[in-house]
Amino acid sequence: MSDSPISTALQRVEKTFAQKPGLALQADTEARATLSGGLSLEVRHPAGHVIRTDMPSVLGGGGQEVAPGWLMRAGLASCTATVIAMRAERLGIRLTRLDVTASSHSDARGLLGLDPSVPAGPLDVAMRVDVAAENADDAQLADLVAWAQEHSPIGNALRRPIQVELTVNGKLSGLQ
Repeated sequence: MSDSPISTALQRVEKTFAQKPGLALQADTEARATLSGGLSLEVRHPAGHVIRTDMPSVLGGGGQEVAPGWLMRAGLASCTATVIAMRAERLGIRLTRLDVTASSHSDARGLLGLDPSVPAGPLDVAMRVDVAAENADDAQLADLVAWAQEHSPIGNALRRPIQVELTVNGKLSGLQ
């Protein structure tokens, strides 16, 4: 176990949730995407953070910002890396390198609705983790990464079907 500020905070939260599990259930922070022109959007966090997206020019966008699908891969990579770092802190593993890359392959015919047999989303997703620590061997690091892969919220959401409730102009849509 580590006594770093991160580990201490995680221990405190784990103890609280063990004693009062209901406190662990909470609504996640909303992301609001607003069209700003063409296919460009501004995605806002309630605290004021802004991410801009756009589609590549080949699909009619300006190509000046990242595409929304990249944000999914970025979220997967950063979420997985964060969980690896959190778990390493809890185990007292001192990471010296951590680099997580998420990639995927997609078929744009699904996005454009040209072939109903082609999914609109990625056909596959892959992650590469490059990790080293001053006090853990390759087997321990592999176990660490496997644990993080299992507990990464975004990775978990991508691996299992989840209900998506859709409301359009204040009315619940039949599409789920």
